[in-house]
Amino acid sequence: MKRFTFFFAFAVALYLSGGLALAQHGHGAGGALGGLGTHGESGSHGNAGEGSTGTAPKSESASAQLTENQHLDTALTKALGNLVPSGGLATACTGYTNLGRCVSAIHVANNRKLDFFCLRKAMTGTALPSTDTAAASCTVAQTNLKLGQAIQKLDPDANSKVEATKATKQADTDIDNASHSQT
Repeated sequence: MKRFTFFFAFAVALYLSGGLALAQHGHGAGGALGGLGTHGESGSHGNAGEGSTGTAPKSESASAQLTENQHLDTALTKALGNLVPSGGLATACTGYTNLGRCVSAIHVANNRKLDFFCLRKAMTGTALPSTDTAAASCTVAQTNLKLGQAIQKLDPDANSKVEATKATKQADTDIDNASHSQT
């Protein structure tokens, strides 16, 4: 009986300490224990490589975060360099529910040579800007897709999970660096 109690207590302690340790690995608000990060779903990174780093509450849109925090906008624009679509970062992020999804989409568009605004339309339903020269070729019918789903629709030959994960890691790094450069 003592053995059983010891092993049971040990198993419970191991389970609890493992969950707490996983929560410290940057999966945002609860990490592996089921909370949501500010890029998207935690754990699997939103089925399509959506991460967890963020700088503002979940309810604040990406463009609002950038508009209200000029230091973040400037630092992130500098970090992204020539990847920032025309009109600026805050304008490009219109329609995104959080900054991580927007920056991840910017990276996917660059990595896969996709039209960013067409990708944004697939992910958010936001209309294409009239200045987008590739607008005629953007025939996205389905909107509000996760990053991996949008990649699959626009580039069927791509490994959408790998591309989304790669872009999310790039976005996490950019946002983290930009957030820390504000101090």
